[in-house]
Amino acid sequence: MLLTAVLGGLLTGAGAAHAQAPDDPVCRPALTNTPDIVCIVPVKADGRSTDFIGWTSNGDPLLRFNNIRNILVSCEPGETLEIELTIIYSLGVEETMGDTRITCPDRRTASIRYLNCDSGAALVVCTAQIDGTPPFSTTWTMNGVEQTYFKNSSTLRVGCVVGRPFDVQIAVTDAAGTSAADRARGVCRRIQE
Repeated sequence: MLLTAVLGGLLTGAGAAHAQAPDDPVCRPALTNTPDIVCIVPVKADGRSTDFIGWTSNGDPLLRFNNIRNILVSCEPGETLEIELTIIYSLGVEETMGDTRITCPDRRTASIRYLNCDSGAALVVCTAQIDGTPPFSTTWTMNGVEQTYFKNSSTLRVGCVVGRPFDVQIAVTDAAGTSAADRARGVCRRIQE
């Protein structure tokens, strides 16, 4: 499955499998929790007036990406792609072709990248950022009591008794069957600090 996207900030630092020539497309794993590959027109060619930009993957034309400078190619974890780029500059003066060979990354295992719990107005509000293979099964507990209303949610909002401590736990299992857990503790407050 192929997807187009505006990819401004989706590049990671992982490099392609071989050294690139100046006209090779720049391909990297996408900064998403998928094995997708992001490819962009190389800096040397970017900004120059072009008549045509064409992409292929393992020799098959990616027609939906014609004249698009940033593309997102979906692939299976461990699959190797050879992404080829053809550029015809204005007036047909110059044609350049380059390729990049890249292996699609594995999906990450379940993890909780961020957990924050805060209290105010006699409430505990928690937010979690979850990584892994979607969909996720999420379970929240507060002071040992499961909060079933917030099952499979990345947020929790529960009343508390002012002055009493709280202990919030989150457990996550992703579609690949990997799991992670985290906890936050604090004191219930009337006024948020």
